[in-house]
Amino acid sequence: MATKKPKQFNKKIDDYVSTLIKADEIPGLAIAVIQNGEIIHRKNYGLANLAHSIPVTDSTLFRVYSTSKIVTSVAIFQLIEIGKLTLDDPISKYIDNLPQLWKDIEIEHLLTHSSGLPDYKNFDSESSNQLLISKMAKEPLHFKKGYRHEYNQTNFWFLKLIIEKVTSQKFENFIKENQFNEDSHQVIYASNSLVVIPNRVSKYQFNKEYNAYETSTFNAGSRSIAGNGLNINLNTLLKWNNKLDQNQLVNQETKRQMMTPYVFNNHNIPFGYSWGIYGPEDKQYFGFAGGGVSALMKFMDKDLTIIILSNGFRNSPVIGNAITYISGLSDTTLIRKDRMLNEDIRLAFMLNNYNDALKIYKQKKSENKKISFERALNETGYYYLSNNQLDNAISIFRLLTEEHSNSSNAFDSLAEAYFVKKQYDLAKQNYKKSLDLNPENDNAKIMLTEIEKLN
Repeated sequence: MATKKPKQFNKKIDDYVSTLIKADEIPGLAIAVIQNGEIIHRKNYGLANLAHSIPVTDSTLFRVYSTSKIVTSVAIFQLIEIGKLTLDDPISKYIDNLPQLWKDIEIEHLLTHSSGLPDYKNFDSESSNQLLISKMAKEPLHFKKGYRHEYNQTNFWFLKLIIEKVTSQKFENFIKENQFNEDSHQVIYASNSLVVIPNRVSKYQFNKEYNAYETSTFNAGSRSIAGNGLNINLNTLLKWNNKLDQNQLVNQETKRQMMTPYVFNNHNIPFGYSWGIYGPEDKQYFGFAGGGVSALMKFMDKDLTIIILSNGFRNSPVIGNAITYISGLSDTTLIRKDRMLNEDIRLAFMLNNYNDALKIYKQKKSENKKISFERALNETGYYYLSNNQLDNAISIFRLLTEEHSNSSNAFDSLAEAYFVKKQYDLAKQNYKKSLDLNPENDNAKIMLTEIEKLN
């Protein structure tokens, strides 16, 4: 008699995730998919600690990096709901001794990354807060408040200071008490990778020189904890997500406001109040990804949430691909055939030898003549390039330019591969072609100047 699979298991999702782990050599991962209040897939995969072969378990704490920002956003809107703040409050109401030009920047500009403030990470982090602000003030504002979106960690340092001023509590204590309650002991705020925290995984980064993973030693400092300091296990994040869905953290109208696109003066991207907005309009989703290793994304119209927590990828992070693929497996109305086929091709090249993968690509292409495989070929080319398989990279990028002869990006990618191989004449030829197709391609302009210096 066949063993019955547990309720929280979806074989299609499991098969895809297992393939992803193999292709991208992900050390460890925990994933959950929730729809209509029910967990349709939830599973731990791989190792939390490579050196000691310790598996990922329900107790494993993952540092979620910038996915922390949506928790901070909820905290700000909780304070707005109880009348402690408003979105149009000037930040000078809560932070003392700001430069005159900064004083009329409002809380909404911090949440939407439209403040124009300099990024504190580009200055000496050992300075006191006041000295650091004084040094930053010597740099002009990058643009007038509200003009455009520019991702910036200063915004979340200031949100932390505002929360602490209004609540008279340490930032992390307010978050734990008002969002995690009985699970607060399962939540740790720390942006220092070197601090030893029981059950916390290290973020692994692949060192190509040694052909092995190494642990991250990055310390972002205490100013960054509102933006990237949350450490949490999957079960606790699932409970937090359920509270959010049940309007126990903020009410439905507030939740809608958090995810409403902010109207930037130059209308450059769709972005909410620290909630990213992604995908086509009929398959739109909201959330944030962090450090290339975590994501919490919500398809609000389908009551579908996907949570991914991992501790590293050998190659470039591909969480966006995974969210799109898993959403299509979870709900047929969310299928994006082009993106899913592109992911199939990317994985085929990573899991098979070059010639076999090329046959798979050509077969898929012949069966799906209306689908563009530009994304897959570009990602595959960079996979080979990053692993110093230069001939394969050039072959893929040449194929890309042949099949997408009007794509400036395709010729830019091919030029980069020739540049790495030190075939500068061919690199120059393709950068020029890229620039002809897109005169605003600044990278091509810079690289052509570099090539002239080498000749």
